[in-house]
Amino acid sequence: MPSDNPSRSSQNHVAREIARLIVTGTWPEGEILPREIELAAQFDVSRTSIRESLSILKAKGLIAAKQKAGTHVRERVNWNMLDAQLLEWTWALRPIAEFARQLLQVRRIVEPEASAICAVRGTDADLARIERAYREMEAAGSDARAYTEPDLRFHRAILTATANDFLVAFGATVDAALRMSFALSTRNPGAPSKSLPYHRAVLDAIWARDPNRARAEMHRLMDLTERNITTALARRKDGDALSSMLDADNAS
Repeated sequence: MPSDNPSRSSQNHVAREIARLIVTGTWPEGEILPREIELAAQFDVSRTSIRESLSILKAKGLIAAKQKAGTHVRERVNWNMLDAQLLEWTWALRPIAEFARQLLQVRRIVEPEASAICAVRGTDADLARIERAYREMEAAGSDARAYTEPDLRFHRAILTATANDFLVAFGATVDAALRMSFALSTRNPGAPSKSLPYHRAVLDAIWARDPNRARAEMHRLMDLTERNITTALARRKDGDALSSMLDADNAS
């Protein structure tokens, strides 16, 4: 969504462009950034906008400032890659296969256990929200675009139902990454409708208040997601950037 605040929009644009230079290695780890006045000229914005843009990037762990040494790019291990905005800015710059592999690893660690917790701790109202999301997925059928939003709500609702603040925050911060995962996994013809029985099995296990079964069924759903992603990637040239895929989707 475009910002109603021109100043905020300018800050986000500059922060995104600087993040791009860092993520692509144009400005590598340890690199000293140009001075504020030079950055302002480079991006044709005020020095105030530059300072605010740099503050955004500092909060995301990409850069740090040292007195008399200037602002430098931090090591990658310090980057907050669970920041939703940073994910949105950078995912198109990384090889799809590697990004998808890392994302799926994180989902496998978190979502099966979250499903087990949800089966035990989720309220009936929580489970009803998961059910509603499933019904909307069912109504979308094979329409991948219509399917994505309720699919996101399904997974987010499970995390929310754990009543664990950290798991709830996980769902919020990786929303952008989950969209990428779904964009890949649903590109195969018929993939959405084929995944419905797997989602239904997760939902039924949660309604049955069976944590072991809920955990196992979510693992099965993750297995299906991995197969769908692998198939989608096999149809593309190795190393293609995600941006080209997203651009094609937006144009269709």
